[in-house]
Amino acid sequence: MEHKIYFVIQPMHFVSRMLGLSPFHIDPDYKFHNTGGCNFCHIIQATLLILLLLYGLYNSVLTFVNYNQPMYSVNLRIGWIICIVVTHLTSILTLLSTVTRDRNHMTNMLLLLSRVDNKLFRNNSKQSAYSQQRSRVIKQLWIMLILFGTYFTSCTYSFSDGTWIWYMFMVSQLLTDAINTAMMLQYVNFVLMVKQRYQIVKHVLSEAAITDDGKSSTRLDTEHFRGSRNKGSNKTFPIASVTNSNSLYTIRDLRLICSELCDVLHANNKSYEVLILLDVITILTFTVPTTYSGVMTIKYAIVENGLFQLYLKGISSLLKCVALLIIFMWSTLCCQNTTEQVNDIFICIQKLLLYPSAFDWSTSELKGFSSQLKNSKCEFNICGFFTMNLQFFCASVGVIFTYIVVLSQYS
Repeated sequence: MEHKIYFVIQPMHFVSRMLGLSPFHIDPDYKFHNTGGCNFCHIIQATLLILLLLYGLYNSVLTFVNYNQPMYSVNLRIGWIICIVVTHLTSILTLLSTVTRDRNHMTNMLLLLSRVDNKLFRNNSKQSAYSQQRSRVIKQLWIMLILFGTYFTSCTYSFSDGTWIWYMFMVSQLLTDAINTAMMLQYVNFVLMVKQRYQIVKHVLSEAAITDDGKSSTRLDTEHFRGSRNKGSNKTFPIASVTNSNSLYTIRDLRLICSELCDVLHANNKSYEVLILLDVITILTFTVPTTYSGVMTIKYAIVENGLFQLYLKGISSLLKCVALLIIFMWSTLCCQNTTEQVNDIFICIQKLLLYPSAFDWSTSELKGFSSQLKNSKCEFNICGFFTMNLQFFCASVGVIFTYIVVLSQYS
């Protein structure tokens, strides 16, 4: 099981399956006969969740319309209502896409990555890489569980009024947050899987670029990445194993691997870009009024010598904003790092072109490789509105604080 790529995504698939975000079976190597029954059960599950979200949307809007607190102005309530509508819309569209257009998206991504891994890894190195990726996925899920578990526990204690409507409101919020966060985790984990493979290609090229002997090329072991000398005139470029010619890397192999990795990123971005756009809008529209209300609540508690529960209300609001911003920053950072890996590969190729005496036989191929990376831009453009990188995150945080200042002036 450890040598299959499904082993990496299995924990995420379990969570996604519980939330109706993926079919019951996505393992490309798993063959099952009752396909129609599994698809029917998935559709029924997604339909029930969508109906629950629609009822939760109705209940949440009524809750905020009737929420009368002197410190919460009409503008704040309007902002929250807009955020609730966008949040539920994102969750509903995510569920609809998993049973229609993107029903086989995760399976297709695993197939594409498995095809790349057959060229890039050997069995032992593949098992080690898959185990590392799986452990990262599990850590991400635990961190998200701790963040949102802490937030909803504090909210239940500080905001609860004991009514059925309030508990339905909290269940609706919990479900939408879980679906939207799981969707973001799916997107980012496929990006991270591609990033890891770009790192290996970069490592191969980096080892070749720092060779200190112009009359010999560097051989690389893909399992342990050990360097050794090759005194022959073989035109293979970084070689995986001296004794096994089937595992040799040629420049064409590396170009094909990078091309297929780029296809994986484009397919992943195409499937999630609308949902990512709505999720970013949700984060921005929620963070502004909630951060402001949290600060005002703590200020009111200090001035009025309020109870501990009033302090906890403000802290709970700020905690939710911090959790959302952490997810936002982490996703943009992963996209940024993946783009930087591709840029590093391009720089390594340029360094190799500086050694014509050592690699004169491969100059034309290296130039072709360089042109390929330059033309196939690795960027995470979301519907043409923005690109997922740290620059966009910093600009978004600046906008959030600007609107918080504006709200404070109108209060």
